[in-house]
Amino acid sequence: MRQTTEAEIRTMVQSYPSVQWLWYLRRLPDLFDGALSTTGPYDRGLMDLVAAASAKACTQLPITGGEINFPVTDGVVRRVLRLCAMAVTLSDIHSRLRRAGKGIAFAPQGEGFPADVPNASVRAAIDLYDRRVCAHPTGLTSPGTIMLTPDYRDGDPLPIVLVSPLPAWDMLPTWQGPLSGGTPMTTRGRFTPHVISLREVRAVLGLTPTRTTPWWEPELPALIALLQALSMYLTYDTAGGWLSLVRYGYVVLRWEILRELLDRALPWLKAELDSWFPPSAFADAQQILERLDGLPVSLWPQEPGPIFHRAGPDVLVDFDAASRHLFRQCTVAPINDTPVSKIRADHFEETVQQLIDRSPWKPSQTAPVRNFKPRPLGSGVLTDFDAVGELGDTLLIVSCKSRPYTAQYDAGDYKAVRNAATLVEGAVAKWSEVVATLTEQPVGANYDFSRYRRILGVVCIPHTPYTVLGAATEVLDINAGGNVLRAANSYEELAAWIGV
Repeated sequence: MRQTTEAEIRTMVQSYPSVQWLWYLRRLPDLFDGALSTTGPYDRGLMDLVAAASAKACTQLPITGGEINFPVTDGVVRRVLRLCAMAVTLSDIHSRLRRAGKGIAFAPQGEGFPADVPNASVRAAIDLYDRRVCAHPTGLTSPGTIMLTPDYRDGDPLPIVLVSPLPAWDMLPTWQGPLSGGTPMTTRGRFTPHVISLREVRAVLGLTPTRTTPWWEPELPALIALLQALSMYLTYDTAGGWLSLVRYGYVVLRWEILRELLDRALPWLKAELDSWFPPSAFADAQQILERLDGLPVSLWPQEPGPIFHRAGPDVLVDFDAASRHLFRQCTVAPINDTPVSKIRADHFEETVQQLIDRSPWKPSQTAPVRNFKPRPLGSGVLTDFDAVGELGDTLLIVSCKSRPYTAQYDAGDYKAVRNAATLVEGAVAKWSEVVATLTEQPVGANYDFSRYRRILGVVCIPHTPYTVLGAATEVLDINAGGNVLRAANSYEELAAWIGV
């Protein structure tokens, strides 16, 4: 069903160039909300992606009065809505494939979708997982550690502008003109811009012998350079870029101007980026544009769409697609690449500790420190504490498991889902034993925890973990705001519970 639907969609989208499809799709009203808050954004992202499968060229943008105006007729609207309906159908198929990867079986039923074979325990586990994802989206944590942060500080690399789609149209703040000298205003839009720091990307690259262990794809330095140059354009040069960005998630400019922006910025961008990446990572603006223009389009597993939609001398630069690509490109190494995976894991542990240190759970000077290895009397050393928190008479000890949110996991690949669940469930079992030992023996050979009435031991991974109902989903605490602490939590869930 997936292959047949994809083939039909690929044929249909040849009616218009991808830039024309995107122009229509980004102007649609709120038609695609589902039972879950993640359904609408996923469906709209899939629509953008299938539209990118068009190979039809656009020789010129239809610009009148300074604005793009593709024709909108009854026939166009019917065709656009047909594409939307087919994309929603494909999304429903994706949903069933994900459930299959989590253990749901299916039975044919006439000409409709196969029906779920009743499985109460798996269904309940999936429902809980869906609610948790909706409550605490993955955000910027999918690479396996925190690589992109919204808190820009002095000394950070040149910031970049990314966008995130909203679930519905809203009145949003923006600027008429450049950020440096424009006029603040509001507009009806669907995308929220964010100024993002690359501090942690630089930090992880600094920990990695990149010239001998390049965990990154060649598109990563090219994408960073492009976004830094475009951020300068939005800060100093643009006329209507912010309006377009907030309304539709893209900006439009001449291809030659885009190349000139990169040409002007590269000499001093490279001065810093060459210390992150080998100098051969990129040579000139043309190489950067060609490298990013050749990114593959994949509907399953779903990958971000193209960054550039060409239209003769003009180009539509999709910041939404660029943002998604950057999250994926920041994934630090394959999961089983031991040397680099350790760097990623160490960085995630430090990030979780920094999160706790910004909260009321910041440990006192008398609390155990991160990496402390307790040794009970008459036994060997227990595993070390990856992160530590303290509030009153409660000690919080955290076991961090850096696990990237890969395309295979997102697609519900059975092996990827099962391996991640096994990792989390095993970590919870091991950590529970540590907590039980420390509770039974509050005084050991190198520690004295007798002042703590309660020891909370939790596992933290970058994104919401899917597991069967049981020890990993057990609720350990609920704070005053109703935020739940489970035996295994995402970074965002832990942040909400500790009050950050």
